[in-house]
Amino acid sequence: MIEPTIESLLAAAPANGDRVLAAQAAPLLCFDALEPFLPAAAGYTVFRASGPSPSFPRQILLGENVHSAATQAVEYAIWWDWDIGHLYELEHVWVYLDDAGQVVDAEASWHGGYHTMRSGGAIPIQNGHVRLLSEPGKHALAPAEDWFEVRRAETRAECLQPGRGGVWITPLFEAAIHSKSPAADRDVQAYLARFAFEPAYRFTQTFQIGPEHLVPWPCLCEWIPRRVAWWVERLHAERAG
Repeated sequence: MIEPTIESLLAAAPANGDRVLAAQAAPLLCFDALEPFLPAAAGYTVFRASGPSPSFPRQILLGENVHSAATQAVEYAIWWDWDIGHLYELEHVWVYLDDAGQVVDAEASWHGGYHTMRSGGAIPIQNGHVRLLSEPGKHALAPAEDWFEVRRAETRAECLQPGRGGVWITPLFEAAIHSKSPAADRDVQAYLARFAFEPAYRFTQTFQIGPEHLVPWPCLCEWIPRRVAWWVERLHAERAG
């Protein structure tokens, strides 16, 4: 199988006004000092009216309820090839903007759900970007380090014993990803074993999502199953080697 590369995915992304807006509003992500896996790309969707997310089971609400000041929002479906527990990772951030393009709210994903990104009542902002912390290895997003305390023991165990999830299948891709098998899961676990680490909980690695990482969500959605299938084939070849 020819590798569906990150470079080819990004090269196909159109340079338009939505991509410019997505870059301007994109979050700054902070990672554990020993985190082995950083994002590779982000699929964006711009909302100018309330509507369903194309990549997460939720509604995006503008101009009502807690988002009464928001007139537009950008959804970021952030792609990693790897989570410490399994092959591929997709986390989400939603940044809400007013008419002037100022951030008025932010939300992010957390182990299948999502939360408002406020700590002490305030959205963490650095140089005009929402600044979020990524859980070591697992990549759930939070506005402050103390959010990770409730899962600290579980996170440490997953980081020290990687790969238990094998090839990850979520409802979003259960009809498109056909690469999971006991053998593929064993290959993933063997590969991830080399990345075991003790989380430092020092969030000194930073990753600013920029134009060079952004593609429209439909492009990323179509690419992901091919990328997963390529990884499974590659790992099998390495193990059989």
